[in-house]
Amino acid sequence: MENGFFQKWPRVPEGQNLQFRKKVLLFSVFLLISVTIWFLNALSKNYTTEIEYPLKYEDFPEDRVLVGQLPEHLTLRINAHGYAIVRYNLFHKRVPISFKLSTFSFSRPGRDSSRAYLLTRYLRDQVSNQLPSELQLIEIKPDTLHFQFARSLTKKLKVAPDLSFEVDKQFTIKDGIRLVPDSVMVTGPDVILDTLTQVFTGRMELGVLTRNFSDKIKLRETPGLEYSVPRVDCFIELERFTEVQLNLPVDVLNLPDTISIQTFPSHIRFTCNVGLSKYDRVNGNLIRAVVDYEEIREGSRVVDVHIMNAPVYLLNYEYYPKTVEFLKSIK
Repeated sequence: MENGFFQKWPRVPEGQNLQFRKKVLLFSVFLLISVTIWFLNALSKNYTTEIEYPLKYEDFPEDRVLVGQLPEHLTLRINAHGYAIVRYNLFHKRVPISFKLSTFSFSRPGRDSSRAYLLTRYLRDQVSNQLPSELQLIEIKPDTLHFQFARSLTKKLKVAPDLSFEVDKQFTIKDGIRLVPDSVMVTGPDVILDTLTQVFTGRMELGVLTRNFSDKIKLRETPGLEYSVPRVDCFIELERFTEVQLNLPVDVLNLPDTISIQTFPSHIRFTCNVGLSKYDRVNGNLIRAVVDYEEIREGSRVVDVHIMNAPVYLLNYEYYPKTVEFLKSIK
């Protein structure tokens, strides 16, 4: 196409192309040399900068534990040649500063023996000795380390499961969730242990259970606490359930000696679901249907029926009727 949208660029002669490449290469070499000279010249100067240095705490007072978080690093302001700073950042292995608390005298704010603080300038010699000689230490941040101590206690606590699951509609849990051991010895700060009545297992998602479950579960980790055992055995036993129907007589509570009451009907129908292993425990001598004389209102002819002593192992229950009529007479 003579007048098309796309046109062919004129072809550059091979000799001109080679000459252009040589110029680009020569320029790149001189640029690299210039940058290198500038960089070496910059490194020969002194600089003030900040570096992070790890800190390790050791040798706590007897029968005392640390409460709260302490800085894991100190920020060191240093002065040195650029060469020394680069060499330090690239090749120096930073061994944590071993901070032995027993070797220092702490200051205490007021009369609170659980709190203490230490000025980091007292660590200056120890920090300088761990730095290369060409690095001059100017300042340590933070300027103060704050500590809070608590008494170390050991306490026996119940273990509570933290499980999420559903049971298949054909089954029920036979005897609840069983943990072995069901209690553990816990050691930690008194300010934490005094507030605890139990410890929890780690969170587990079990989905829908269609058969018995057993597994070892790790205890939930809590900073500052140590457990006598790291895991407990967990057992969940399933069983099928059945329906039970009872015909319960209606009893009257709080009835004066001078009053007689007859309810209509005199019995109610009680229906419940229960696991097969507990079927024989369900009987009319244990579960009671009652009405309360004190709930009878003037002019009313009906009163509510309540269920008493329903065992906790019943899965659910219903009863009918919920109200009964009554006839009151004087003895």
